[in-house]
Amino acid sequence: MKKKIVPIIILITISLAMNSVDILAQSYSKAFSDSLLTLSKKFYNEGLFKEAVEVYKEVNSDKLSAEELYYLGLSYGNLRATIKASQYLAKAVELTPDQNGYRLQLARLLSQLGKTNEALANYNVIVRNDSNNVTALYELGLIDFDRKEYGKAIQMFDKLYKLNGNDFLSSYYLGYAMLMSPDPNAAELATKHLEHSVAINPEYIPAISLLASNKFSLQKYYDANVLYSMARKLRPENADFHFKSGLCYERLKLYREAANFYTNAVLLDTNDANYFDHLGFVHFNLGNYDSAVTAYTKAAALDDNPTYFVNLGFAYAKMDSVKRSIESFHNALKLMQLNKIGYIYNQIAAVHYSKNNLKESKKNYEKALIYNPGNIDAQFYIAMINEKLKDWRNASLAYKKVIELAADDSSQLERINYSKKRIKELKRR
Repeated sequence: MKKKIVPIIILITISLAMNSVDILAQSYSKAFSDSLLTLSKKFYNEGLFKEAVEVYKEVNSDKLSAEELYYLGLSYGNLRATIKASQYLAKAVELTPDQNGYRLQLARLLSQLGKTNEALANYNVIVRNDSNNVTALYELGLIDFDRKEYGKAIQMFDKLYKLNGNDFLSSYYLGYAMLMSPDPNAAELATKHLEHSVAINPEYIPAISLLASNKFSLQKYYDANVLYSMARKLRPENADFHFKSGLCYERLKLYREAANFYTNAVLLDTNDANYFDHLGFVHFNLGNYDSAVTAYTKAAALDDNPTYFVNLGFAYAKMDSVKRSIESFHNALKLMQLNKIGYIYNQIAAVHYSKNNLKESKKNYEKALIYNPGNIDAQFYIAMINEKLKDWRNASLAYKKVIELAADDSSQLERINYSKKRIKELKRR
């Protein structure tokens, strides 16, 4: 009887021993995993991302917990190994689909990888789980804004603004989206949101610059300049902010102040032709024609824009430098679009006319008419030149042409009356 009992006892003992080993192994495995996670977190928090990754070098990723996968994903992300990072984060989300924090990091990486639709799907899951998750709402708003879906962007950022009125970034993007929206009623409200953003954070350059541009477009030049002044204090090396202040003063016809800011702009950036062109313009209006010539010459050297040569031609004309003036206009002709060529010949003719070079003037006015047969100015001056040259018949014909061209233009009434008077006088000759 005893002989039969002994084997059974032995089997039970062996079975209990094996179970104990399994329990010990599981306990040991969990303790080992916890220690790896603690070490990985420590490295991660110290910014030692390579070391954080190395901790799991010999571990099968299928055996890792969601938290371990999450920190591995974060570490790889900080090493700019974004594809691998997204893979680990995706596994973490798969294991714990209700963990919004994990999903949020995954969505951000997916967005960086250009997988916008997948990112959107994850952000939308987060918002379904937590309708007031400000980070997910903000990221959704940015995606809508980037896709130029401004209506959707406005909804997102408006919700964020209502959740937190001190969120200057949401106010900035809300105002920006409203400015870009086709809704004409959104513009006024857009300005208020941009003003709110700047009031909360007066050091956020994008909001300051956008609001300044908005004020400028509304012809509120003093307000715009105050904002550009704020921007200049924050970024004194930024040539464009000096230039924009110059533009404000130019529009206010305060040319001397404008010249100072344009000068600062060209000193900070010597390669922007537009800066030199505007500097030339204000010097021209101040009567500093030699300075205007210098600025326009620099603009023309940087960019073969025909306008710069036209402006240079005007400046030389004011300096009584006829030859250089006409040379500049001819340089403009080489670059000018066909429909603008008549205008240039008008200017060349005007320079000759001012110096009483009547035949040359007439020749260029006639060229202007070739490119623009409806050019009333050219026709009128041809009539006067013919009269000065005592070519009575052609003068009379030219005045008749002026009346014909100007018949439907009420602004030309004075010339029409003058032409009629001259025709009567010429009949007596």
